[in-house]
Amino acid sequence: MRFNSDEELLNKLSAELENLDMQYADVSIPSLPELEQLIAAEAVERRRRRRKELLLFLLLALVLLGIVIATLSSAPVLYWSLQALFLLTALGSLGARRLRLRRKES
Repeated sequence: MRFNSDEELLNKLSAELENLDMQYADVSIPSLPELEQLIAAEAVERRRRRRKELLLFLLLALVLLGIVIATLSSAPVLYWSLQALFLLTALGSLGARRLRLRRKES
């Protein structure tokens, strides 16, 4: 959109700003006690959510640790072979990535 003069641009901007002011004219500002109550409720909710996430994390960590210890005690060959497989997979993917980067550079 092109404007022929600065005055047209200024009029258009003023009209848009007036439109924006009219849309937010009826917004009421909450009172201080309401705002404090809202902040306190949000803090309690955040604390509750954080505690729930921490408990879920600890439960999942304990389950995974139990699985690892059970696998290690019942089938050590399986455990060590899985460890070796994961290590070789990680090293292989890093090597493949390095080769791809070298091919891109040359």
